[in-house]
Amino acid sequence: MTAGILLIDAAARAAIDQARERAKTHVISREVLEAGAAPNKFSVTLADRRPGFERPPSEHLMLGTYRVAFSLEDQPMGLCGHLSASSPDPGKVPGPEVMEVIAREFGFVGDWPQEVRVWLEEFDPGHNAVNLLWVVS
Repeated sequence: MTAGILLIDAAARAAIDQARERAKTHVISREVLEAGAAPNKFSVTLADRRPGFERPPSEHLMLGTYRVAFSLEDQPMGLCGHLSASSPDPGKVPGPEVMEVIAREFGFVGDWPQEVRVWLEEFDPGHNAVNLLWVVS
């Protein structure tokens, strides 16, 4: 296993800006989110997913070795940014420092970590992503 490498250069920032703009054109509705809602807990497993539910596509990027997905969602508290980041190595996830940098690049401007909801989610057997949700407006 290797250490993750976060790469945010001019090309990555341009890709992030484009992903944020594309996400504005397909905000995920509250109804869709409620149809697939997993239990509200810190670590969501594959077994927690509702059978047959397919989450609408997010904007996907690679930032160095980290896989990142971003979407905008209509949540009960308002429009929210949803960021998911993972490592290519099973059992590894990005640390808090990496997540804070990525979140700020995707537009998070609040107090870290008080103004984000954080949870782990298994997306493939043995592979987890750190998920962040914050209010945009």
